[in-house]
Amino acid sequence: MLTRKTNPEVDRSPRGQLPIVVVTLALSFAKVAAAQTPQVHALPPQELAAPAADTAPATADAGPSQTPASSGEIESASATQPTVDPSPEAPSTQLTDEDLGALEDANPQQLLKFYGFGDLGYRHFFERSDSPWFQLLNRKPSFFVGNLNLYFDAQLSAKWRALAEVRFTYLPHGAPDTTFSTPLATRRDQQVADYTDFSRDQTVGGIVLERATLEYAAFPFLTIKAGHWLTPYGIWNVDHGSPVIIGVTAPFIIGAKLFPPSQVGLLAQGSLPIHGDLELAYALGVSNGRVDKVPFEDLDGNKAITARAALVFHGLGEATLGGTLYTGRATQGVNEFYFVAGKPHSRLDVTQQFDELSVAADLSWEWQRFHFQTEGLLNDRRYTERGRPRSSKGALQPDTRNVGWYALLGYRTTFLGTMPYAKVEHSAEPELQSRGLAERVTLLTAGLNLRPEPRVVLKAEYSRARFTGAGTEGFTGSTLQGLDMQAAWAF
Repeated sequence: MLTRKTNPEVDRSPRGQLPIVVVTLALSFAKVAAAQTPQVHALPPQELAAPAADTAPATADAGPSQTPASSGEIESASATQPTVDPSPEAPSTQLTDEDLGALEDANPQQLLKFYGFGDLGYRHFFERSDSPWFQLLNRKPSFFVGNLNLYFDAQLSAKWRALAEVRFTYLPHGAPDTTFSTPLATRRDQQVADYTDFSRDQTVGGIVLERATLEYAAFPFLTIKAGHWLTPYGIWNVDHGSPVIIGVTAPFIIGAKLFPPSQVGLLAQGSLPIHGDLELAYALGVSNGRVDKVPFEDLDGNKAITARAALVFHGLGEATLGGTLYTGRATQGVNEFYFVAGKPHSRLDVTQQFDELSVAADLSWEWQRFHFQTEGLLNDRRYTERGRPRSSKGALQPDTRNVGWYALLGYRTTFLGTMPYAKVEHSAEPELQSRGLAERVTLLTAGLNLRPEPRVVLKAEYSRARFTGAGTEGFTGSTLQGLDMQAAWAF
């Protein structure tokens, strides 16, 4: 310790006291900074932490900045909650209008939250070694990280909120070529020389932007979102967090993308009480349309419209009956540079273009320990004259109507929160149709969903699928059966 009383050798000149002054000032600034440093929370959203929200009926793509009754967002990812009760039976806690009003003058950085979910999967197919399915799927039993999603959530003020979700993935490295353009399904190689490690190979993965929105709570019954949002249809598409969904994998009809999973544009949504335990939830969006190929540009200028309405009844457990409509034009093409009389021009050469109408209906009911949900989807796709592509076999693609559905029934027991469940589904498969194969699948699944901890979910399911079609070619008549296991967690 440096003290002038006990150490006569201490230099009392201004130069000698400079280190002491610097240290004193540094300690003072450190104390002030510690007192003002914003607290960064790592609380998971409601969709990731609350066991009661297995697959809650959804009308939105992110959690509410107000209570569901006032904002109409009857779904997951309620990240504005100040605390999370780890008890499986505890109700979710969310900021109310009064709470948000008290935060209006607070430092916005103090409300920044980071949270997310991840899962580890194991998949084993029981097929003969020369099955054509192994051209697309893993040939040997394999472990894999399926999702590692991170949320960035900021309550900017009492009425403004920003939310982003990204998924970290191995892709595109290792992904096989599934176009069937050649008999060989070569895999993508994304290894590059790492300049920090003697140029040894380093594998580079990718980031998937799931959503990124700026939200404005205009009224207690209306919230407006701008940005990249999950399409508010049905149940499964919005509540997509691994710890929330009951099964290991999404139903086939959801993966078929008869609705675009996400869109870029504007979305207005909310809810209104009707009578007693009955309320009406609604959503209306305008966007560029599908973002499968080009997410940041509308290649045809034809804006897509999404509309949803749902009745929610809280009288006998909780039941939701909803319907969603989507209509829009999807265009793919390449820009061409050309000259007329020596002057440069450009145009879009359309390679594929179609108008589509999608309709969905969903029903979910949670009563005591029983859980039931079902969704049905229909998609009409009509190609324009200049945008009708050819299949991999060279034939022109016909206009199509695809229909599919699934139904899931489960019962949550008191033993480790175990839920045995069964799922039946029938679906079209547009990806195989694009290769000239008129394939449909009927799938039966039986599984177990365990919750040893509120933020940890263990799953196992056995599935058997049979493919049918208009002819005997392709995968028609073949079966596919396998075991899927998953450990999912929220953080």
